[in-house]
Amino acid sequence: MIKLHLKNIKKEYISSNKDFNFFLEIDDLKIRKGDFFGLIGSSGCGKTTLLKIIAGLIVPNRGNLYMEDRDITNIAPEKRNIGMIFQEPLLFPHMNVFENIYFGLKMKKISKKDSIEKINKVLESVGLKGFENKYPHELSGGQKQRVSLARALVLKPEILLMDEPFSALDPKLRDEMRELILRIHKKYKMTIVFVTHDKEEAFILFNRMAIMKEGKILQKGSPKEIYEKPLDTYVANFLGIKNTFYGRVEDDIFKYENLKINLKDSSLNGFYGNIILKPECFEVKKMYNLKNALNGFYGIIKDCSFRQGFLFFKIDVKSNEIEVVQKFNLDIEFEVGERVFVEYDIKNIYFIKDDMEELKC
Repeated sequence: MIKLHLKNIKKEYISSNKDFNFFLEIDDLKIRKGDFFGLIGSSGCGKTTLLKIIAGLIVPNRGNLYMEDRDITNIAPEKRNIGMIFQEPLLFPHMNVFENIYFGLKMKKISKKDSIEKINKVLESVGLKGFENKYPHELSGGQKQRVSLARALVLKPEILLMDEPFSALDPKLRDEMRELILRIHKKYKMTIVFVTHDKEEAFILFNRMAIMKEGKILQKGSPKEIYEKPLDTYVANFLGIKNTFYGRVEDDIFKYENLKINLKDSSLNGFYGNIILKPECFEVKKMYNLKNALNGFYGIIKDCSFRQGFLFFKIDVKSNEIEVVQKFNLDIEFEVGERVFVEYDIKNIYFIKDDMEELKC
């Protein structure tokens, strides 16, 4: 079931002196019921603007928003039953935790007596049981964000919007909050739309996502689908794939300057395009360990670092830098400046040919 449908949405900003224009254009975006949906992109690409349009805080110049079959384009924010959590927790400093959470229920004219059980349940869900009488100045950043989450959840929103809510937290707290929101999503089975520019966060949290650039959606799908088959080099680079090269395929071989990659696909011969080489699709081998080595090239290690059980290489291959990630092997040591063989599996190579027919010879 489609929970939220954005159709032909456009929002235009023009600065007072008309030296800056920004356009948000979303032709068609469907978010399913129960999705943990991510909007991901660099700063200024329109993620927060889109989130505020969904919330009703910004009115689009054109287009429609549908929640299931109901057109909510002109419905006031407070009547949409959509919760929103911002990057900075917006708590009332003169109210304690209980009162902050009760505020939304009070606006709906639900008595404090009838709210106690609901608030206690949601406090337990976010791990703040026993904090009812604490004031915002007595809480850590992570605890404040938990209060914001509880205040949204207690109203039982149909959709929860989250605008980079963990970006200001330290790494440990950020990990804790990610685990918490995944538990909340599973428990309440609600639809969540989450804004981030952090690709790691995207792969941890989302079941579906859209990558944005300059006010438009470039690609939609599951994180795995997009990572496996990025639309273009921008998407690939944004997701951390730095090994992208533009060249031509001749005799089943992709050629870029001195770099040659065997594709074994004659249907691509004559085409120009971009080759996407994921860092994990390689294996760096010692020169004495080349038995059964198939496709690959020689290179010099420029940098090698160890992180959480993996080795991260930067390898110079005929003046081209290739990034490689592979599992750490205690029995094999590599050194900067060492000559190595970089093997790849052809089935993991992704080629995006140019759309322009005249580039094919």
